[in-house]
Amino acid sequence: MSRKSFMQAHGASNRNDRYGWAFVNHDEKIVFFGAWDLNTQVDCALILSKHWEFNEQGRKQNAFGEALEYIKLVENEGYSLKTFPIIWDDDYDKQTKTGRVKIKKHIEELSDMTLKVLDGEYYAVGNHHPNYTKKPPPNIADDILDIFNYEVDRTERESLILARVGQGKFRQNVIDVWGNGECCALTLTNIRVLLIASHIIPWSQCKTNAQRLDGANGILLCAHIDKLFDSHLLTFIKQGQKYLSKISPKLDAKILNILGVESGQELCVDYISHKHQSRFDEYLKVHNDFFENKLAQGPTK
Repeated sequence: MSRKSFMQAHGASNRNDRYGWAFVNHDEKIVFFGAWDLNTQVDCALILSKHWEFNEQGRKQNAFGEALEYIKLVENEGYSLKTFPIIWDDDYDKQTKTGRVKIKKHIEELSDMTLKVLDGEYYAVGNHHPNYTKKPPPNIADDILDIFNYEVDRTERESLILARVGQGKFRQNVIDVWGNGECCALTLTNIRVLLIASHIIPWSQCKTNAQRLDGANGILLCAHIDKLFDSHLLTFIKQGQKYLSKISPKLDAKILNILGVESGQELCVDYISHKHQSRFDEYLKVHNDFFENKLAQGPTK
């Protein structure tokens, strides 16, 4: 079945069925996006980038404008979002145009998604099939290599590298913002070698270097708690002036109890200033969203 026929079977169409990867069903208020395997991880896929507006020759791509139009329906008109996998054709030749079309094939499987916007890029967040995910998750090594491409001086570059691994200036900024000294904000454990300055908004998703170094975008946590927090299997929910831990129900509560981790534990925020706390709240909302999206996915492995 062609991509056009597949979408027609779901009551959807578009104006550029040859090159377009976005479709809409106005009657049921559903937007469909093809998710390229090269841009897909198991928990999110980049479905529209500002860098896709023009092709390799600098010509504007008509399909981009249509895709952005459908994105706005999800953002502003309450349309739901679904995706289906699209497989990149490795034989496609960008330079000579002698290869076949970019789309090798599409997979006739639809998944419900949530739209997230990060730095002007549009992501479908949800449970993507691992067989059609070619983009590896961000890791420390890749992020550090990216830092060497930043237009910053040597001193700032060193600060960013140390911040990425949870040490140096970022770690100290977290300690200064929280005011608890060098101890876990949840358990108050003060064994230094167990403590990691964990980013709330992941390093790779920060919009600026200032966010990457912002102490309000971090929590000093014991290593096992940091791992759960970083994996969005634990978050903190604001209730009045308190911030209480929330554990994913996918985890074994008995094992976590042995480790001293459970839902309802309170973060120590006694010494955070109002200015810092306001930024912390904004960062934490993003983390809460990722936590809830992960809950909607399949079982944790």
